[in-house]
Amino acid sequence: MIQAPILIVDDDVEVRTTLLEALESQGYSAEAVASGEAALVRMAKRSFPVVVTDLHMPGGQTGLDLIGAIRQRFPDTLCVLITAFATLDTSIEALKLGAYDLIQKPFRLAEMEVVLNRALDHASLLRKVRSYQEELEARILSRTRDLQEAHQEAMVLCDLSLQALETRSVSKALDPLLDCLAARWAPDGLACYRRAEDGNLYLLTVRGPRTLPPGLDRPHAGPLKAPGLGYVEEHLLPLGNVGWLYLGFEARSSFIETDSFFLLLARHLELVLRVR
Repeated sequence: MIQAPILIVDDDVEVRTTLLEALESQGYSAEAVASGEAALVRMAKRSFPVVVTDLHMPGGQTGLDLIGAIRQRFPDTLCVLITAFATLDTSIEALKLGAYDLIQKPFRLAEMEVVLNRALDHASLLRKVRSYQEELEARILSRTRDLQEAHQEAMVLCDLSLQALETRSVSKALDPLLDCLAARWAPDGLACYRRAEDGNLYLLTVRGPRTLPPGLDRPHAGPLKAPGLGYVEEHLLPLGNVGWLYLGFEARSSFIETDSFFLLLARHLELVLRVR
């Protein structure tokens, strides 16, 4: 049995009390109110997956009025209508307004339990579906934002590459892209090497307090290991077959070589080296 609260709505105090006590004796969690207006007030304070309401409640909302109001304000709540005057028209109207089921008086407790168990199961399933939908929508929204950010980053890098093509020296051409890299990961040391025909690397531009060698002999792909060129964390990464990029950090960083933005930036650096 699902231990979710049920709200009983009936203007007849004897019927209301008897049904409440009977359900509680069977292990259900239930509350009871005397009118549709009181039901809406209580539902604003607590969530009820299932409401059981009488059809005729003189002096206030009818059960059909209440079902319509619940459908608008609490769409995840299922309503069970009980009445001593069930007709085909009443049944059709109740279903149109969103009633989950209709029980005719007099009814046996066992009959009520069957309907309530089915309604509670259905309500639980609806909550799971709603939760899944919300999670899926959140994932889609997050993915859309990621794609928008990636698109914006790609446009920025394209603009920087266009600026690089207008500069006179290759070191100046690299500067806008290296500025972008430095703003993102703040390396303490940063250098770009061009690969010569003999396979060795020759320094084009360098930043940082440490002196880096003007040339490197045929390095292997992959990160350098400290002490390497003097920094605690070091990365020497290929720019296609035309150059290498060096990043040095005085402490462990958040830089990841497989970061999608870095991979895109590295391709733009490679493009600049190829055309200059």
